[in-house]
Amino acid sequence: MACATSNLTVNLTSMRSLLKFHHLAIACLSLFLTQCAQLQPSAFKHLDKAAPGVTSTQFKQELAKVSKAKWHDNSHVTPLVNGDSFFPKMREAVRNAKKSITFESFAVVSGTETYFFCLELAKKAQQGVKVHIILDGIGSRKLGKTCTDILVNSGCELQWYRKLNILRPYHINNRDHRKILVVDGKVGFTGGAGYANSWMGNASNISEWRDNMFKVTGKAVSDMQAIFSDNWKELTGVTLTGPDYYPTLNNTGSMSVQNTMGAPRERDDTIGAAYLLAIDAAKSSILIEHAYFAPNTPLREAIKRAVSRGVNVKIIVPGDPIDSKILREASKIYWPELMEAGAEIYEYQTSLVHAKLIIIDDHLTIAGSANFDDRSYFINDESNIHVLSSTLAKQLKAIFYNDLTHCKKMTPKDAKVKLRLTDLYNRAGAYLLMPQL
Repeated sequence: MACATSNLTVNLTSMRSLLKFHHLAIACLSLFLTQCAQLQPSAFKHLDKAAPGVTSTQFKQELAKVSKAKWHDNSHVTPLVNGDSFFPKMREAVRNAKKSITFESFAVVSGTETYFFCLELAKKAQQGVKVHIILDGIGSRKLGKTCTDILVNSGCELQWYRKLNILRPYHINNRDHRKILVVDGKVGFTGGAGYANSWMGNASNISEWRDNMFKVTGKAVSDMQAIFSDNWKELTGVTLTGPDYYPTLNNTGSMSVQNTMGAPRERDDTIGAAYLLAIDAAKSSILIEHAYFAPNTPLREAIKRAVSRGVNVKIIVPGDPIDSKILREASKIYWPELMEAGAEIYEYQTSLVHAKLIIIDDHLTIAGSANFDDRSYFINDESNIHVLSSTLAKQLKAIFYNDLTHCKKMTPKDAKVKLRLTDLYNRAGAYLLMPQL
């Protein structure tokens, strides 16, 4: 159990160092990359207008258009709150696999939870289940040899997405930030969490991150499989087909579900365009809970327009702890204008909040891997889920308001940079890295 020993346990400090490494690499290349990245796609230019309400057929059609994804009615989505809920459900699904398992993640790092998950995957591969794994070459670089050997030696097919190569700066800047697990093509999981000890527990203390995953059943699972297959084909040249991956799926509920693939090089922006349309469609309430909240100009203007229409806007962001001080300072840059407009911003206090969640008018839910920043819209590969369901939205609204009890309301004064060297450094870094966040 080398993977599970204490010296390999992933904690908040090691995850912070992971992101600091990433930001350092980006800082060295930011001027070059800013010129290369498509930072103002057309999708952000034509949605600056009033949008139909989220309960309307017209909105559903518009969201399908900007997301470049189809709707699947009669599917079902179950929210899973924190590691104590989602890790056991994901392992159980793997244990029940009969035909295939596809797993894609940004951060899978050596630790207790990862070790046992790898054992489950290896066991299924040895039983003849087809197991395909895509791990990001930077985000999962701390998956140790013990766990890697367990996977490969058992027959799992493991592919690394763009390992570090300083000779190809633009190539490595694009990361695979998706979080997808699909079992037998019938049940899927997606959300904000990676696989590391930081996600264990129930967010009851500083070392247990606050996050959500979502279990999906019904016909919507086919598109989750297709999103995984997009990068699998890129890395291997193989297209996953047939009933082992795409079985006939039955109706499992009454929710309308859409899986949106974030692939900026292939599809332009789909993630940010969906955020923008949803905010412009809001009539009564917008609830945003995002670990990395750095809205660009079109999204800030949309939030301010919503407030001017009388929409109640509440935003939860990480407090301290946070895994990236630079990202926190970047977020603070935008607070004053949003607060002045009437948006309410709260910092989560109990632990690090890593969730990615938007709820519009108690009916539309947007969740998944994508952050509220330009990197998720224009650079990274992402995967978000859109759900039209008052039932799910009300469940998540209750979870949001419970999180609010662990928050402190912010003021414009809280956005000011302190005159300490580390804070000045982080604010300067935030300005430098803005196009890459």
